[in-house]
Amino acid sequence: MMRDMQASFQKLPWDELSPAAQSKIKSVVSGTPLFHRMPRQTVYADPEIYNFFVRHPDMVIGFWEQLGATQLTLREVRENRFVLKEMSDTTAIIDVLLRTNEICIVYAKGEYRGPVLAKSYQGEVVLILRTQFTRDEANEPMVVCDLDTFIQINSLGADVLAKLFFASLTKIADSNFEITTSFVSQISKAASNNTSALKTTAEEIDSVRQEVCSDFCDIVDQAAIRSVRRNRPIPLAIAQERTRSFERERVSPQDFLISSKPPADWEMDHFFDLPQFPRAAVFYENVDELSIPRPLDIHSSGNVIPKLPKRTK
Repeated sequence: MMRDMQASFQKLPWDELSPAAQSKIKSVVSGTPLFHRMPRQTVYADPEIYNFFVRHPDMVIGFWEQLGATQLTLREVRENRFVLKEMSDTTAIIDVLLRTNEICIVYAKGEYRGPVLAKSYQGEVVLILRTQFTRDEANEPMVVCDLDTFIQINSLGADVLAKLFFASLTKIADSNFEITTSFVSQISKAASNNTSALKTTAEEIDSVRQEVCSDFCDIVDQAAIRSVRRNRPIPLAIAQERTRSFERERVSPQDFLISSKPPADWEMDHFFDLPQFPRAAVFYENVDELSIPRPLDIHSSGNVIPKLPKRTK
């Protein structure tokens, strides 16, 4: 764990961080923080929808509030700053220190009050989300997520209690991370299969700025178009030529590339026909007739998406 913590700290893009951001990170990481690396999550998701949720995490909580599936509230108070509240009066101020296509660094300072501990405790947290984009052999977009957590408890004696409960807390955090990434995958699927209903639900969210909801609806429309383009039939001659090319190169289905950067222009006609997404990642069932890529089977991926509970009155 110590090796992982040091490696995560050393890989931070310090040159891209402001002096104030560096100071906040060092106040947590340079001490003796609790460190946890959550299990890597690999999900099927549209890159632009994924990045939208990274920019607007309050939209995720907004959806959950609509479904009656959370006790959290997350409100944007200004650009790159959010306020998180939980039913037990736990609160936190969250600052986004850096956000790129490859990494998102978040600093949070808050107070915990709950049934586990008798009194309130203050602490600081640094979250480092690293993202890679790829696709499978059926040309479906995938997102690979890694999340490192640094926790510094500032209250006297709380560090001992935190260590006692750390194993339980990390299990909860791991579960939340898996549920969140799976939810993003569910939203991407809904953007293709049930675009109208998804947009209607987004428009009903009143805890997020209206322009953000409007932008989300536009992105859903674009994601739906990309999905259709990926799965439309191709001419027989093209399918035959690509298949012959794959046979010459002797490429196996496992030989696909993970890219740390999504395409520069996600609205282009050939969304994945870019250098970082090799054409060897597309395979066809039958070249004797018009064909399409093999249908995606999410259950065989070992990453079955859990469904959120339905809203109850």
